[in-house]
Amino acid sequence: MTRTITTTSTAWTFTIPAERVREFRDLLTELNKDLSGLDERARQVGYHRERMWLQAGGDGSAEFIVYLEFDEGIDVATFAERLLAYESEFTRWWTPRFESFGLPKTFGEPLLSWDA
Repeated sequence: MTRTITTTSTAWTFTIPAERVREFRDLLTELNKDLSGLDERARQVGYHRERMWLQAGGDGSAEFIVYLEFDEGIDVATFAERLLAYESEFTRWWTPRFESFGLPKTFGEPLLSWDA
């Protein structure tokens, strides 16, 4: 018997202003020194893969891009609810710093999901 596992994923982005790109990179460098808090949050909130990119803009700004894959049975609404409710030593350190750069107001409408 073959079991099919359906993974839900999402991606989102927001712009980091040119004058704060260095500060944002420094924050991510600091985060990268110890990912245990991020790992614990992922397990509790319900996602298992996270990828982050900075795409340079022509004016010195950068587009911050995040891709997440959720655990089986987790959708975007459940993820958002759990993420907002989750609190830990890590989130008390991370959240105010991260949110100071701005956040997307909403998640976009999924239009296509395709696996090769």
